[in-house]
Amino acid sequence: MISEEKLKQIAEKALSFSKAEQTEVLLSAAGSALTRFANNQIHQNVAWKNLGISIRVINQKNIGVASTNSFEESKLKDVVARATELSDFQEPDPGFVSLPKPEQIPVVENDTHYATEEEMAAGAYTIIKKAQDAHLVASGAYANDVSSLAVANSLGVWAHHAGSSCNLSTIVLGKDSSGFAADVARTPSEVDAKLVAETAVQKTLESKNPQDIEPGEYEVILEPQAVSEMMAFFQWYGPNARIYHEGASPLSDKMGKQVFGKNITIIDDPFHKDVFPMPFDFEGYPKKAITFVKNGILKNIAYDSYYAAKYHHNNTGHALPAPNTMGPIPLHMYIAPGDKTREEMIKNVKRGLLVTRLWYVRVLNPKMLNVTGMTRDATFLIENGKIVRPVKNLRFNQSIPEALNHVVGIENKLTPLASFEGEMISLAPTLHISKWEFSSGTLF
Repeated sequence: MISEEKLKQIAEKALSFSKAEQTEVLLSAAGSALTRFANNQIHQNVAWKNLGISIRVINQKNIGVASTNSFEESKLKDVVARATELSDFQEPDPGFVSLPKPEQIPVVENDTHYATEEEMAAGAYTIIKKAQDAHLVASGAYANDVSSLAVANSLGVWAHHAGSSCNLSTIVLGKDSSGFAADVARTPSEVDAKLVAETAVQKTLESKNPQDIEPGEYEVILEPQAVSEMMAFFQWYGPNARIYHEGASPLSDKMGKQVFGKNITIIDDPFHKDVFPMPFDFEGYPKKAITFVKNGILKNIAYDSYYAAKYHHNNTGHALPAPNTMGPIPLHMYIAPGDKTREEMIKNVKRGLLVTRLWYVRVLNPKMLNVTGMTRDATFLIENGKIVRPVKNLRFNQSIPEALNHVVGIENKLTPLASFEGEMISLAPTLHISKWEFSSGTLF
């Protein structure tokens, strides 16, 4: 991993090559390792490293961005020249005011951990052995990512942070059933491969011989992975200043109003002990914990420097890398835990479905935040507070805001996990939702 001092020298060199009114340098040095397994055997073990530098230049509100993956001096000169040339072809952006000025960055320990090949193979083997013993077939992956990110600009900003993550996930297959489980942590020693194996195998065994079930409106118990996959879309289309002020968000014009049930509090906290911290955004502006929804009432939305200036609001530190057409996105958002256990919520279901996770979720209507997708990897019917039998998967068409207005139970703990839809690490509780609309069945 490249040291902070070395990254700062590279950033200063790149800035010295720019004659623009304002210049920003975004640097990354990343290493990834991946062990993949399928059909109960490891079939791939790879590792790679990559460097990245992105230059943004601004002249008279004309903005150009260019990038390369080399830190050689000649390449730095070239990428600055390309960004400058691109800015010359742009129309002035009247909404742009300035890059951020230096602010105090919260101190967060640089926390990097490398998983060895042996550790990753051992995690995969734990799952494979458990599946083989149950006459099942396991597939999955163990990923270890280590990265160092730095931001500098010509106004004096310097921000640097390094971190790592380990993610072990599997899908275990039976003759007519499947089970999913995963664990994500900062260090290899914190990944519980045994629990992942036991959970996935148990779900596969319990969901065999699934029965047809009629689509319609059901109570649902969404386990944390399903909640994460639902809320990933809320992160992108909900408290986003660009979408909000364009009137395209389900939250638009509802500041200070009741938008969800009174038991829903949604927080973005980049320093939560169970997430992967990031003390600044991709413009080098400091992050802080912020509550978007408090007891169902909309309190805040996410801003970066551009939209904060455009709409006369404080910057909340939610910039993505330039060029960014999506707007500011909260990357550490979660629903605050409640006071129920998973078992207590199941007991409160008269007739509903237990959903392990959601699959292939896509937005139908961003304004209403209607999404469609399917259940996957173990779905069960609940009657009178008891799980009675596995059922075939169902397709749903559901409004996320409507779902958050019908939450009747929230688990008393948060589970760290990786969101397949949002491609980010998040926290989620199990939710008991009284109304969820399933539109059709499936063949499996």
